[in-house]
Amino acid sequence: MANNSDWLPSREQDLVDLAQKWAAGLADSAKITAFGWKQAEAADALAKVSAFLTARAAYEDVDSTANRMAKDETKDAAKSAMREFANSSIRYNKQMTDEDKLVYGIRPHDHTATPAGEPASFPEAEPDTSIIRQVTINFWDSATKKRGKPHGVHGAEIRWALLDHTPESVEKLTNSDFDTASPLTLKFDESQRGQRVYFCLRWETNTNLKGPFGEIYSAVIP
Repeated sequence: MANNSDWLPSREQDLVDLAQKWAAGLADSAKITAFGWKQAEAADALAKVSAFLTARAAYEDVDSTANRMAKDETKDAAKSAMREFANSSIRYNKQMTDEDKLVYGIRPHDHTATPAGEPASFPEAEPDTSIIRQVTINFWDSATKKRGKPHGVHGAEIRWALLDHTPESVEKLTNSDFDTASPLTLKFDESQRGQRVYFCLRWETNTNLKGPFGEIYSAVIP
């Protein structure tokens, strides 16, 4: 998982709203000059963000497997581009005020270190498959058995994958999501019903320190 990924919304519509603000800013030559952004880097980020917005609009028009796959692929590329550009050109940019950075989702406290070490505990989880085509993951702290997060923890990284057999390591779980509060919901296509999704979680602090992964769980997509 990339550093500082927690500021990107886990809810897709919220991500779309933020991406639209990014697209407007990255296309604004006056802002590029005022903020001292590199034109090539801004153009590359804009291309990936715009591709996601286009694919998302196509998916909203026609809910097909092909459009969903295109939307998800471009979303991952856009998120990666936004993280990289935020770290290289926004987060520590002295030519931008806190208010400027907030437009792009970078909160002032993101650049203020929080005195917290690596989490010693990990999230335990339980899947809820009561709603068709989705798996909702409820999670809590292994140490306290409470749904609240440990001190200094911003949220949980969820690694997951659709597999035929129980994976022998976390590295086999190739998809990654992040959520600041339980639960997190994974949504699937009709064609994926009956497949088994494997997942595990770990805590991540406000300063991007990561704890150990917990148990690998599984659920059948309803």
